[in-house]
This record gives sequence, C-alpha cells and structure tokens, in this order.
Amino acid sequence: MTLSVDRNKLLMVSKPLRYLGGELNSVLKESYKLHFCLSFPDVYEVGMSHYGFKLLYEKLNEGSQIACERFFMPWIDAIDRFGNGIFVSLETKTPLKQFDIIGFSLQYELSYTNLLYILKMSDIPIFSRNRKDNDPIIIAGGPCVVNPAPLKDFIDVFFIGEMEEELVKILGDFSRGLYTSRREKLEFFNEFDFTYVPQVQSDKKVIKKVFTEFPSEGYCNKPIVPNFSVVQDRVSLEISRGCTRGCRFCQAGFIYRPVRERKITDLIENALKQIRNSGYYELSFLSLSAADYCNLENLLTEMNNYLSDKSVSISLPSIRADQIKKFIFRELSKVRKSGFTIAPEAGSQRLRNSINKNLTEEEIINAVELAHKSGFNHAKLYFMIGLPFETDEDVVSITTLAGKIKRVVDKKFDITVSVSNFVPKPFTPYQWIGQDRFFSLKRKQDILKNEMRNKKIKLKLHNIGQSVLEACFSRGGVELTNVLNDAVEERLIFDGWSEFFDFEKWKNIFARNGLDIFEYACKKYSFNEKLPWENIDVGLEKNFLINELKKAEGSIITEDCRFNKCTGCGVCDFKKIKNIFSKEESIVVRKRKKENYKSYLIRFEKKGDAIFYSALDTSRYFQHILTINDIELQFSYGFNPQPKINYIYPLPLGIGGENEILIVECNKLLDVEKTIIKLNDNLRSGFKIKSINEYRGENFDSCIQVFEFDSITEKIFSSILLEGKNYYEKVTKKGKKKILYIDNYLVHKDVRRVVLKISPMGGFNLLEFFKFWDYNISKLEIIRTNIYPAK
Repeated sequence: MTLSVDRNKLLMVSKPLRYLGGELNSVLKESYKLHFCLSFPDVYEVGMSHYGFKLLYEKLNEGSQIACERFFMPWIDAIDRFGNGIFVSLETKTPLKQFDIIGFSLQYELSYTNLLYILKMSDIPIFSRNRKDNDPIIIAGGPCVVNPAPLKDFIDVFFIGEMEEELVKILGDFSRGLYTSRREKLEFFNEFDFTYVPQVQSDKKVIKKVFTEFPSEGYCNKPIVPNFSVVQDRVSLEISRGCTRGCRFCQAGFIYRPVRERKITDLIENALKQIRNSGYYELSFLSLSAADYCNLENLLTEMNNYLSDKSVSISLPSIRADQIKKFIFRELSKVRKSGFTIAPEAGSQRLRNSINKNLTEEEIINAVELAHKSGFNHAKLYFMIGLPFETDEDVVSITTLAGKIKRVVDKKFDITVSVSNFVPKPFTPYQWIGQDRFFSLKRKQDILKNEMRNKKIKLKLHNIGQSVLEACFSRGGVELTNVLNDAVEERLIFDGWSEFFDFEKWKNIFARNGLDIFEYACKKYSFNEKLPWENIDVGLEKNFLINELKKAEGSIITEDCRFNKCTGCGVCDFKKIKNIFSKEESIVVRKRKKENYKSYLIRFEKKGDAIFYSALDTSRYFQHILTINDIELQFSYGFNPQPKINYIYPLPLGIGGENEILIVECNKLLDVEKTIIKLNDNLRSGFKIKSINEYRGENFDSCIQVFEFDSITEKIFSSILLEGKNYYEKVTKKGKKKILYIDNYLVHKDVRRVVLKISPMGGFNLLEFFKFWDYNISKLEIIRTNIYPAK
C-alpha cells in the first residue's frame, strides 16, 4: 500500500523522515497470520530511542506468523495538514483500524491523551465497550500499566510485567485460534496470570510476569537504524535488569526487581553483533544502575579491547557517585568523551538518607572532580524538589552543593543542574503520600533561581503543571475516565511537550468533572484504604513498603540486599525469581590487523524517497550502510572522532540529484564493481551508487551546479524572474538578514536548465527562493543533474 497522503507534501511538514519508514533493519512481510501494529504514543525520535520498543519489534518479527509494523504519534503540523491520512503504519502505510491488534508501549503518563487521540483519528472507538468484532484488539504494556485504573475503560488487554519473550508466544497461539467474536478473543487473553482484561474480569488479581531467562536470553540483534539522528542514537546493550538499591522515590527500582546480570562474554558477542548489523559507532550500557554491575571494570576493559580499534565508544547512563572509580573514566574516554551524569537527587545528607540515596557529599564532589581530571569538560547533576519530609533548607542545599562542586573544578568546567518535581508513584513507599502542593513547588523553584543566580551554573527546572498532571494519572482511579475523554475531545495532546501543554484547560476539564486537579494530585491514601491499583501484584509486600515509608520519615537507610541479608521486599522466591550476578570471566581478545585506508569519490543518485534526507541525514545514512557492508571507515582525531565522510555541497532537503558526490576515507576496496552491486542491493529506494573511484585530490573549492526543472517549475521560475524578483532574503546563523541575488551565481540559463556557481562562501538555494516568493515547493520538481569543479 502507499501513504494515503501526497508524498511530496511531506516537504511542507517538519522532519518528513518521521513518516517514511524503510529504515535499515526494518521488516516488511507479505505473508502472515496476524497483523500487529506496535505503537508508541509519542513522536518518532522519542519512540525510536526506546530500546524495549526496538527489541519487541525484532522479537515479534522473528517468526513467520506475525507481521509487526510500527506507528508513532505524528507531529502537530502533520496532523493539521494530513488529518487521518497520516494515521497509517510505517511499513506498509496500512490504516491502523485494519490491524488485528494494536499494542501500545506506555512509558509516561502524559502520553495517555496521545494514545486515545490515535484511536480517535484511526476511527477506532475510544471506549473498549463500544468496539465491534472487526475492530482491532487494543493492548498496552510498560511501566505505566501497573496502575491500569485511569485507562481501564479504554484498553482491552493490559500486560503486566516483562513481556519481550512471552508476548511472542501468546500472539503466536492467538494467531492459530479461530475466534468468531470479540468476546472470544478477550477471553483468550484473560487466561494468563499476568493479563488484565477489564471487560471480562474487572476485579481479577493480576501477577507481574518476571523474565527469569533474562541473563541468557532476550537480546536485540538487528536494531532498526532510524532515518535520522534520534534522542538515543546508538546501540543499547542491556547489561542487567532490576535494582536493589531501594531508592524510595524510584518506581522502576521496585517493579523490576530482582537484579539479573548478564555474562561478559555474552554481552561482548551481542555488542559486536549489534554494531556489525547497524553500523553504529557508539555503544551505551543500559541498566537501572550500570555502575552496580558486579564486574563492570572487567566488562568495560574487555569491551574496549574489542571496540576501541573500531572507533566505537562506550557510554554509561547516570552513574552513582559512590560507584565511580578511575577505571570508569579511563575506559569511557578511550575513543571519545561523552557526557557525564550523576543524580544526587537531594542536596542535603538528611534528605538523601530519607529517600535511601545513600551518597555522601564527599562522594559526589569527588566523582565530579575525577571526571574533570579525566578530561571531561561538563557534568549534569539531577535533583528533585517536593520530596516527602523536605524543608526549605534541603532546597537551598542543592545550590550549596552545586556551588561547592563548581569551586573544586576548573572555571571552564561546565555544570548543569537539572531539577524535577517529585511525583509519587504506585508500588513505592511514597504511594500513600500526595504530591507537594503547586504553590510550594513554585516557591521552591524561586528559591533555586535566586540562590543560583550568580553561581555561573546552568539551572533547568521542570514545568510544575506537567508534574501535577503526571501525579494525577500516576495514582489516579477510574474517575479519570471522563477527564481523559473530555481532554481528547478538546485535542489536548502532546502534554509531555511544554510548547503544547495547556494547564488552564486541564484545570477546567477536571473541574467540569467534579475534581480539583490540585487536590487530586495531593491526595493521600491511608494504609487501610483500597488503592486504585490494588488488584495488581508486582511481588512487593505491603508491610515492606509501609516500613520503608516510616524509615523515610526518620531518615533511616535500608541496606542493599545484594550485599547484605534479605530486606523482605517479597519479590524473590529464591528458586527461579532471585538476584543473579555476573561472575569473573577470562576473555581472549582477537585483535584485527591494521587497515590500509584510501580515499574514494562516490557518485550517487538521490531521488524519490531520498529527497527527504537532509545533508546530515544523508552522510549519516551512508555511514551506516557502508559499515554494515564491511567497509571500514577512517575516523578523525581529537576529542570527538567522526567518520571521514564529506558530502560535497549537499542538496537542500526536497531537491533530487543525479550525480551527487561523497568523498569517503575507508579500507582499500578490492573489487569496486562488486562493492557497488552489494551496496545498491542494500540501499533504500531513492539512493543509487553510480560509480566509485579513487579520489585524486580534485579541488571542489569552487563548483558548477547544473539544475533541471520540470515544465511547471520552469514556467514559475521564468515568471518570477520576469517580474524582477531575482533574489531572496534569508536570516544568517547570527540572526542578521541577508539578500542573495541569483545574478551573482548564475552561469547560464536556458529552457528548463539553470547553471549556478557554488563555493565555500555559499550558493543560491532554489527552494528557499521559491518559498520566499510564496510558492508551494511540494508542487515543484528540481533535479541537480551534475556538479563538477569550476575550471
């Protein structure tokens, strides 16, 4: 099927590559039994950054029975321009209503309205009870569904727990079933302990699924490479799952227990496989607490032994300050230095003890100082305000600590302090406590602004209204059903994006439904009160959480159970469900021989779908495709090495090219013709390599570009020039206006053919010219037929 919008009109919206599909390692199936759409209720670059989403996509497509496609929430401009025509899958452009099942990954409460809006725009009844036999089954998983109550009337099936392997089995069984009614389908899904199907069994006790085979199974092998650089644009390697630190604010630390660590040899093998299959040059260790991995030094050292000569760098997520050792910075900085992040969470020792973040001020300062001495030039520090039992002195201590850190490092060392507003979550010791009040959070933010004003430290504060709404949905009940429905009717979407969030409208919707948004967020529950998520069992003992709350009030630490005796949380059965730690392993490293690098000039076509690739996207795409096809790129030197790929005078997005030029430095190509055939067999539609020759040092400082127009474009172009409009105006990077006259670049013009000069000083952008004079560029066709050095 084809996109149900005019493809060229994608030029009229931001980031058209969001809607194109066809990425490296994406899957397209022609025969299958079950048509499944995996949906992420946020934009492409957020969803494609999520490791679990890519892992599930790969797993579902491994067999022949299931065809799994993807859908991401379109950006506002695309919705406004294309309406429901853009609510189609990426792979085959199939309308969502035509899928058998749509599965939503729910990572953030402020994406709930996006989910419901997707259903609405896809002509799928929002309420589960109104769906007919031929409507898709709507399922949901992810951390948010441990409290299914707010979405209870909208979702058909909730999957509670870790589902990457189990979901494949269940959907395989479902695809072989002969179900004649929607009720029969829902009853099938209700058979499992870890599924919640409100329409079938509203009061069912649901038990979280734990993926006990995690240490040896469940790897991602061929991650999709997004069409453009996304938020987390790298290979992710999940080294462990779960955390036993017991930070009392952290829902993930409780619901993903126990800790399970993978073997170093398995991790190295998978990292090499993912890098080989994706062409990435950065690897990120994924874990709730990566620095707690038992053999982290061994893992980092051995991984670098394999990867550093491939110019692949390693990065870690936020690191606990008390776990930072010299070897971490030594290994992380071997290829390129990435950002360094630690999360003290609270400024004072008393409050850090209260939240069970057992870090001392000395450990935090020493960690940043060590990063500075290791050559890193910036650090991010994450804190929270509005924590239970917090005082104003605790808030001020954030700025005091940041100031002390700034004083012990070089003035040029950049520090960013990011402060979020605490949101209580289900299945934490704070699940019974309401959120800090809006005016209190506002006052505390003002304290931070005043205290930080002259410290030369960047301060980032989170929107309080968004935190209030998140708190409402996090611990809310079924009374939010009508609130959510009304919000979708008023098109309150992208609530997680500050530019679209409208707190006034949300307050009014809550009030209309008899609720005060501020009181609802601050609502407290008694220990004897039935909680909205009471029917969900994630394995935690209620008394354990109550005792943790009492300890928080007294600032009493609970030790980590991985090193000490069991703390009695209730998760482990000490048979299959238990903490599993990695062991020391001896690794034999196979070093590669040093490559003989050469420079090549690649001529290629850039037409069709490829016109939506910007200059950076094009270079990035060739980096991946060349690497995947065993062409080793040479890298630059310095702080942040980059592959030596130079796109000569790249085309602006929207113009096609017949003879584009890349200069690439890579290993010597033994058979150029076979290399061209192999690459063209793997290139996406629109790209085609025409020739590869050794680069002889041609000087491209000044070039001639030859453009051809179709008849409509030629007519418009000539008409504009006849009116004396031989220029356009642009704004430079420094914010100054600049007028560009075509006469300063024009070499020759005849019917449907224009020849222009271009140099490092700049060129004449034909698309910007047409846009300046208010012409719809989606109706124009411009091809650069050639580019060559000026004589």
